[in-house]
Amino acid sequence: MLRLIGARLAVSVPVLLMVSMLSFGLLRLAPGDPARLRVGLEATPEAVEAMRQTLGLDRNVVVQYLSWLGDLLRGDLGTSYASGAPVTELIANRLPVTAQIALVALALTIAIGIPLGVAAAVWRNSIVDHAVRAISLIGMSVPGFVIGIGFVLLFGWYLTNAMPYSGFVRFTDDPVASLRHSLLPAFALAAPPIALVARMSRASLIEVLSQDYIAAARAYGVSGLVVTWFDALRNALLPVVTVLGVIAGSLLGGSVVVETVFGIPGLGSLLIDSFDSRDYPIVIGVLLFVATVFVLINLAIDLLYGVLNPRIRAGYEGGGQ
Repeated sequence: MLRLIGARLAVSVPVLLMVSMLSFGLLRLAPGDPARLRVGLEATPEAVEAMRQTLGLDRNVVVQYLSWLGDLLRGDLGTSYASGAPVTELIANRLPVTAQIALVALALTIAIGIPLGVAAAVWRNSIVDHAVRAISLIGMSVPGFVIGIGFVLLFGWYLTNAMPYSGFVRFTDDPVASLRHSLLPAFALAAPPIALVARMSRASLIEVLSQDYIAAARAYGVSGLVVTWFDALRNALLPVVTVLGVIAGSLLGGSVVVETVFGIPGLGSLLIDSFDSRDYPIVIGVLLFVATVFVLINLAIDLLYGVLNPRIRAGYEGGGQ
């Protein structure tokens, strides 16, 4: 198992390095001069150049990247051009908001998507199956931000005071109010993943239920409920867990649009605001942080395979990857 963790971490290093290089390079190609934005559009060329020197933008791009990478190895993501605050501090301040919404969205995805898929598989070709497939098709076709805008219109114009549709309350200030503020954006974020998980769960469970060992268990008198939930579902969850790993990472990226729709001060809104103002250190810091979380989630998914499938765990313990 330790060999697996070491191998996965070793592979993740060049991935994160590539993410940082692409982020650093592409931002420099984007139109807009951070120095001019800092001093104003009417500033003299001398003032702009002085600001470029202050921000370190007068150096070669490769030199800037190597300097930034050296600071990163010491745990320093740089400082914001606009506020002068450390990027790590800004991310740490916004992270709990985005993490809470992403976790609620992931919980909704699991709590709704898997039971829908199981129901559709158990009652295959019934009205339940057709309904789940129709709901899944709609959920996968409609973007999360469209659902979010619909929620804002619905609860802002017609169901006023039913649910909060803008702003955010931190969990440490008021847990109940915080969860209420999280539900609508989390559901808007989770709607497409719920549909995907439902379809994956249905297809995977149907395949497992057709296996010989399931037929043998039923022949020995094991009830259908026990066979479905304790035997078939455990093996059927393997491809679903893979999808959930991708979904968990993408929820952080998807929060960019959803947080903007609901006016939530999380990492998404921080990224959008920083990109508008060409605050390079914050943009690169947020992108690298999201990529790191994505890599760690996929490592956790690899380890979870061993919990769900003893054969895979035996392969890990035997040194396999």
